[in-house]
Amino acid sequence: MRRFASALTLILALPALAAARGPSTPAERKKAVETTRRLERYPLAPDADAQRKWLLKWIVDIPDINVRGCSGPLDALAGDEQGNRHGRQLYAQSMFGMTAFMIEHPRQKDDWLSVQTAGVESTLRAYQALISQDPDARWEELDTLIQARRQGKLRELLEKTMEGCGDERPPAPGDAI
Repeated sequence: MRRFASALTLILALPALAAARGPSTPAERKKAVETTRRLERYPLAPDADAQRKWLLKWIVDIPDINVRGCSGPLDALAGDEQGNRHGRQLYAQSMFGMTAFMIEHPRQKDDWLSVQTAGVESTLRAYQALISQDPDARWEELDTLIQARRQGKLRELLEKTMEGCGDERPPAPGDAI
């Protein structure tokens, strides 16, 4: 009975323990940036899914880095139900890229356009590595963004297509990321 009571107390305390998570540590932030860069270079590595799961859980758990998504040019990736073009992995990469940017550039964390641009850039790096291994995984939306980047117009395009992203409002259910 005492064991049961101890186990029940522990189970009831778990939500409070999870909520009591402190800020990210320097070692965790370093690992997050390294993991993000590794996923950009090797999105199909054998351990890539495990790396994504760790990174996503960490981002959700930590209270000191908040990723804010906006509806925009990556929305189509989230709808890749079959997964044969790796859309959801590329979509998540944007969140990882935004997180890495905020770690590396803490003074710019409130500059929504710079944060979103960093997320898209991370996705584009992963996409280019991905299509070198799986040419059938092409996305017209990402090819358009790559072209805009080559022309030096990516930031401008994102500002237009993510209009209203910087407004002070809570994320809507249809918002990307």
